[in-house]
Amino acid sequence: MVSRVHTSLRRRDFLRIAMAGAGASVLAACAPSPLIESAPRATETPVLDDARRQAAQAAADLEASALASAALGDADADFASWCQALAAQHHTHLTLLCQADPLGGVLADPTPVEQVQAGDLAEPADQAEAMTMLAEQEGSFATMISTLPATAAGQDSDPDEASSMALLWVSQWLAANIAGSVLGSGDSGSLGAAPVAGDAVPARAEMGDLAASRQVLLSRQRALVFGLQGLYGRVDYADPTADKLYQRLGDAMKERDATAAELTASGVTPDAPLPEYTLPGDITDASQTNQIWGSLEAAVMAGWARIAAVDAGERTEASQQALAQAGRARDLGIALSYWPGWV
Repeated sequence: MVSRVHTSLRRRDFLRIAMAGAGASVLAACAPSPLIESAPRATETPVLDDARRQAAQAAADLEASALASAALGDADADFASWCQALAAQHHTHLTLLCQADPLGGVLADPTPVEQVQAGDLAEPADQAEAMTMLAEQEGSFATMISTLPATAAGQDSDPDEASSMALLWVSQWLAANIAGSVLGSGDSGSLGAAPVAGDAVPARAEMGDLAASRQVLLSRQRALVFGLQGLYGRVDYADPTADKLYQRLGDAMKERDATAAELTASGVTPDAPLPEYTLPGDITDASQTNQIWGSLEAAVMAGWARIAAVDAGERTEASQQALAQAGRARDLGIALSYWPGWV
């Protein structure tokens, strides 16, 4: 008797399951298959705007010129090495300018939107002519960048995007001016440190407004003064570096005070200074004096570059200040990155 009941229940359950399964099959047949793809949406093919195309062409030409100069028969080792580094810098600039998103940072796809090739360029006869030609090309590049509408970018984008793009152009302007000045000396023995890849690349960043950028600059100027005071207090007064540190300390204090005064005049209270600042090296090691000093000058350079990026009205003056800081850093042996001003 028990066996029959169980058999009956099992049969009824089976019928229910079968009927439910049939119903589910009908519903599944009516539902759209997840494997059926809808027609792909039309997407716009990215293209370079005129500003990026012009800058990319100049970068391609400069890369080719630098490589040709490095290969000259009479090129000495210092000049050839510097030209190779310069070519690598321009190649990096060219790659970023040609990719779909120039502010994509380290994860950006470097695939070029357009292939930009170097044009037909005159070949220098010797190293002296090469230095002159490269200096002129770099100078022309810097002038072109300063006149590009994109240098004041951002009419159709949010402020941080606009400032980030402006900093990209300011950085290229700095790089071109530095190279032009160095090569314009005509002396391969005084080229100084060649540009290096560095860690920072252009990327979207929260840049803030002019007041926020002045606070950043003020903090870096205070760090410079703090470092100079520490270095001066430890250097032997008979060391020629002592006079240089003393002179620069006086100027750096005036520059710091001027930035604080500008903040106050604009109705902004300057941030309180820190009790002490972290220095880029061991201040007790005399052999690191120039490296510490130069790194602090480079940090101030980046502060001025940021002001140049966030405010079009301050761009000319701030860019010149950044360029002056770049010179101070290089004079102390600091190798600036391919993207000066980005940190």
